[in-house]
Amino acid sequence: MPQADLYFTTDQTLTDILPEIERTIAAFDSGAGVCKGRAHPVADHHHSHIFLRLSLLPKPHRDDVYAAELGKRLAEVIRSHAKAPAAVAVNIQFDLKHYTAIKVD
Repeated sequence: MPQADLYFTTDQTLTDILPEIERTIAAFDSGAGVCKGRAHPVADHHHSHIFLRLSLLPKPHRDDVYAAELGKRLAEVIRSHAKAPAAVAVNIQFDLKHYTAIKVD
């Protein structure tokens, strides 16, 4: 299950972007599953920016080429929501090897 943390300065108006990020990941990697998305508006900032940190479990098909292509696609999704001028960055990590999660019903 991917985890997407979206940090953005409060001069940006980002609505309905988390479901679009999830759809983009699912279209690129059908085995990724649902994406836990969280938005983190940043009120105290210097320069307008949007930063997406995406964490996925490491798998054999998730390599540098995978990360570069998915990152490009996600950056374009974000660009369509961004108000210029702004910097956009996407960081994809495959670092949850020792991750434990439970579901609370």
